[in-house]
Amino acid sequence: MPRIALLTQLPSLVDHCAAIADSIGITLDVLAPQSGGWQGAVLILLGEDVVDPPQAAGVPTVLIAPAEAHDAWSNAARLGADHVALLPAAGEWLTQRMITAVEPPAAPATTIGVVAGSGGAGASVLACALARQAAGQSTATVLLDADPLGGGLDLVLGCEDIPGLRWPALTASKGRLRPSTLTQALPRFDELAILSWDREGREELTGEVFDAVLTASQQAFDLVIVDLPRHAPAAWARACHHLVLVTPARVRAAVAAARVARRLAEVHPGVRLVVRESDRFGLDPHLVADTIGLDLAGTLTDDGGLAARIDRGEGIPAGRTRLGRFAEDLLADLLALDAAAGIAS
Repeated sequence: MPRIALLTQLPSLVDHCAAIADSIGITLDVLAPQSGGWQGAVLILLGEDVVDPPQAAGVPTVLIAPAEAHDAWSNAARLGADHVALLPAAGEWLTQRMITAVEPPAAPATTIGVVAGSGGAGASVLACALARQAAGQSTATVLLDADPLGGGLDLVLGCEDIPGLRWPALTASKGRLRPSTLTQALPRFDELAILSWDREGREELTGEVFDAVLTASQQAFDLVIVDLPRHAPAAWARACHHLVLVTPARVRAAVAAARVARRLAEVHPGVRLVVRESDRFGLDPHLVADTIGLDLAGTLTDDGGLAARIDRGEGIPAGRTRLGRFAEDLLADLLALDAAAGIAS
């Protein structure tokens, strides 16, 4: 495990830094300023009582001081510190600095957002199918249920009884989330990591928490699938590499989807449409796409027994089903776009 060293004998600084480290599951080595022992640390925190800085070429250093320390900047210059953190105001910054020290960030994983054009469009089913297909191809995949009012993607998959972390446990994180926390704590279903909702909480999903979880997910996994609500903030849509809008081939649904499409297109250039056909009396999918003004990514034909399977707790079926084949083709198309654009997946 990468180490973070704190060089100080000031109890107030030790308490502040230890509390931050504990909140994100990092062990902090607290050392007397002249005692040594910092060798091998990936980040060194320097207290105000440090006189001679450690000779640690290439290791970032941060001077830690209370907000009322007027000489912090001159001390930082004297010690050659890379940054200054005045506590408690800089607590959030220091939290992120510790996280990136022990888990250095990589290029964010490909992120696909799936949005319903209207109620009952089938976006949640498609999001689950995409995620399950990717995980079945040995791609480290996480499925994020970003709609607290959607009923829960674990029900769509038939895995609500699997123990693990749910959104309500993260609502107090405020950005304090290590990527490894997700890989270790999320429920797993057929190698797919899932973050959904419990049945009792009343918590709302704030932008701060969503941003923290999405950023951590993009570092912890190779592919992120997000079931986005229609009312999601524009920033959530912008954070995705691809957006897939799902609409039934019906007039009212298409009209509603057109409004959602306009909202998404204002903030994202990569919105594509999936039209769901429930029977032979629906609208022509190409006409729907032309009317809405989006590229048609594909037409998904309903499986008549799927809703009953989900109601029985069996979840969407695995294997080479109609839904599975569609998800496989759509996923391949989206990842091919990444390859052409040079985006790592």
